[in-house]
Amino acid sequence: MEYSEDAPLLLSYLKRWVSESTYKWLVVADIEAEELKQELDDNATASATNLFGNDEDEEETRIHSWSTSAVNPDGAYDDAVEDGAVSIVYILSSSLAGFGDTVWSSSRHISNLLARPDSCREILSHFYSQREQDEDSGKHPLSGVSFLELGAGAGVPSWTAMGCGARVVCTDQPNADRIRCIAECLERNLYNMKQNSRSNGIYDKCQACPYGWGTPVDEVTKALSKDGEERFDVIIAADCMYMPWLHKELLTSIDMLLSDRGVALMPFALHGNTDDDEVMKIVDRAKDKGFEVEMLAEAQLTPPSEGMEAKQVSQ
Repeated sequence: MEYSEDAPLLLSYLKRWVSESTYKWLVVADIEAEELKQELDDNATASATNLFGNDEDEEETRIHSWSTSAVNPDGAYDDAVEDGAVSIVYILSSSLAGFGDTVWSSSRHISNLLARPDSCREILSHFYSQREQDEDSGKHPLSGVSFLELGAGAGVPSWTAMGCGARVVCTDQPNADRIRCIAECLERNLYNMKQNSRSNGIYDKCQACPYGWGTPVDEVTKALSKDGEERFDVIIAADCMYMPWLHKELLTSIDMLLSDRGVALMPFALHGNTDDDEVMKIVDRAKDKGFEVEMLAEAQLTPPSEGMEAKQVSQ
């Protein structure tokens, strides 16, 4: 099947990317969404004609392209893909829950760092100091690594890691539209990788999974290993610090899901929605939780909207 169309893929194409229970949940959600759409269509047909015309607004593109960049810390959205860049596609969910309908700056920046073998190895130095791997083997540092994203939204870090050979579990809050979009991203990115002869079979082990911070982690730990439980070598929670009232739950989840030698990356910018000092408390809260904390180098990034202050600094 050609996946060039912009319309959502049938749910049956996404079944392999979710657990059986999640698939059944998505089927029910699809039925409910179709019933609601039909009801709205019926009401619109029965309503009076719009005096100003019935022209519909032009729909925005669903499938977006992005690639990593060695020059731009935000990556690249144009067609000028640099040599060695990782190119992905992503979908913005129509659900506004948790602001996952926006690609935040820190998710792009951390994806850039992960895509380049040298910077990836540097930010994961704790993990690689305990992991035997020949740096000259030609493999990307993420190859074969178990990778988890929390609060993924569009999942840019997940698809970048997938393109580097990681075994990815991409999670977000239990919102059917959000998880459906994540599963579709898995399908579309795998299709593109196969077209570019970059698939080596490891991608079939990736999964989309609904998960709320602070809740039991059974489904997440079984996502990559049906016969047992697997913690994760790398955990990403990008631009999730703007909700300090959820820091405790997020850190609890990371504590339950991180492997003994693993590294959790929590890049964030100051969004201005709450006091900056409250957001920065994530550092002390992580230390109080028993984590060894190191600060990433700061980088000024591009705010996602004109109304935001230039505080887009990856931490």
